[in-house]
Amino acid sequence: MMEQQPRYIFKICLIGSGGVGKTCIAQRLCFDTFDARTQMTIGIDFYTFDIPIIVKDEETFVRLTIWDFGGQEQFKNLFSYYISGANGIFLVFDLLEMETLTRLDWWYEQLITYNLQDHPKILIGTKLDLVETADKQYKIDDLIIEQFLKRHNEKDFIKTSSKENKNIIESFKELVKKVLEAHSLDYEKIV
Repeated sequence: MMEQQPRYIFKICLIGSGGVGKTCIAQRLCFDTFDARTQMTIGIDFYTFDIPIIVKDEETFVRLTIWDFGGQEQFKNLFSYYISGANGIFLVFDLLEMETLTRLDWWYEQLITYNLQDHPKILIGTKLDLVETADKQYKIDDLIIEQFLKRHNEKDFIKTSSKENKNIIESFKELVKKVLEAHSLDYEKIV
């Protein structure tokens, strides 16, 4: 029997500074695993994941090709190759490291440079499990995050924990919904 073909295939890109948890997000989604000692991505890693959807009363699926981009300085010159053809973008920062949020300004500038500023995207704050026990001085205040969203004309922000598997699949479903709606693609619901 032939394998069912996906109804849609979307390229999803994870961008942000090195060490913020992009790889942990992808590995939690695709393999349901978490390793606190995950090595930083060298260049680009690829993952795939299928999200079931209903189209015209039939169950089918969206295949996500997830591109995990190493956020270190030496890989930034690969960005144009990496981002080309992206359907959806996660801008990822660490909820306990203010610098990782402010560094997203550079990534936003790149999205404008490559005319991707209007692509569906979601701001993701990682390591929510650590926020609950962290000293207040290390937490990024919600007002600062709101100002960041407003400055970049964004609305969608989700706090996640790869360790506790909190809001990982929900983040991807929300981005898939945004991509489907941005392109007026047929679907009734995401399962």
